[in-house]
Amino acid sequence: MFTVQKTYSLVTGILPNRTANQVLDHIISGDGAHALQWHGRGTLVYDGWRRAWMPALSPAKSVFQMVVPDDIVSGLVDEVIEVGKLHQQATGAIFSSHCENAYFGSDFHVWPSDSSNPNKAKSQNGNLSVIYCIVSRQLTEKIGRAAIDAGAHGPIVYYAEGRGLRDRLGWLRITKEREKEVLMVVCDDADAEGVFEAMDQAGELHLPGRGFMYRLNVQTGMFNLPSRMSTHHYKASMQQIIDTIDHLAGHTHWRDQSAFDVGAGRGTGKQLLKVSRPILTDQVAISTMVRRSQMTLLMDLLLDAGAPGLNLNYGRFVAKQSDNTVAGARVNDEYGLLRCVTNQPTAEKICSVLEQMTEHYRLTDLCVLINQVPTVATYVPGEKDYRSQKSTPPSAGTPVPSSA
Repeated sequence: MFTVQKTYSLVTGILPNRTANQVLDHIISGDGAHALQWHGRGTLVYDGWRRAWMPALSPAKSVFQMVVPDDIVSGLVDEVIEVGKLHQQATGAIFSSHCENAYFGSDFHVWPSDSSNPNKAKSQNGNLSVIYCIVSRQLTEKIGRAAIDAGAHGPIVYYAEGRGLRDRLGWLRITKEREKEVLMVVCDDADAEGVFEAMDQAGELHLPGRGFMYRLNVQTGMFNLPSRMSTHHYKASMQQIIDTIDHLAGHTHWRDQSAFDVGAGRGTGKQLLKVSRPILTDQVAISTMVRRSQMTLLMDLLLDAGAPGLNLNYGRFVAKQSDNTVAGARVNDEYGLLRCVTNQPTAEKICSVLEQMTEHYRLTDLCVLINQVPTVATYVPGEKDYRSQKSTPPSAGTPVPSSA
């Protein structure tokens, strides 16, 4: 039986491995507190043209996510900032995205609300966005460099598996890779459109089979992540310098790179080679957490309910109330995180099917989160099917006359 809540948010943290464990040990102390943790890597490129061709560096990172009541999000974010020392240069990030709906199974570790103690923590910057890009491993470095060149921090990359179309191809599934990588970029809203476009163009996501990318709004949080490896050491990071200029200027228009100087005149910059690409809007992201032993069943339910495709990754579920202990020590269970992005009617159908079938299949240790997605970049099939006609697309030249 599902319990539906509208006052929960998904809090995501990115920290070095050692710091992440310290933060989680500090947080996972109250009843219902939990986190799903997995490993990833950062992206650092060398500064300067002499070493720009060298492979990107990949410092180890930990990514963790928590489903938290809205009334304690701000306080929790402040705790992570303080314990994780995110005020120091190149340490990590913490941010939250409000969930339109949160469905909890009867056995899921629900983080209790604390409305009796109003939160009065410091307010954090809410003008942020987070970009998720799911592509094959061959495209990861190219897209990561494009994001950095557009002004973003080095993307956080972690392994994932793609499910959906490939599983329906029969023996032809050997032609489509299952292994994927997810690039995660946190950026200011003022930079989000430019970074999103740069990653889209680098990955050529408008072509079939290239990948999928979407952006979520961030309610609160901060990020302090590096992008370039340089022999020069400065007292402030580039992000701090940019934020200072924003504050002094009172606006972000000075960041505009739509034009550049050409001799004594002025010419267009990024817009010069801009290609019209289909962008989907008003989509919905569905995120589910479930025990790994029940992952296959849940995937089948989602795909049968109309999910266009899934990406999944596994992590350890850290919670105070663990069912497994060895010699008095807590043993963490392994959970999976399933995600898909689709339109609103399909999302409602998926949630309805899950609500009906979870009790039948005893899927009680389950959490389903719904987030609004303002922008999606992926391949969008054309409305006209030229294969059924004896002609070629207009872009290919003059139609071929019928031989009949």
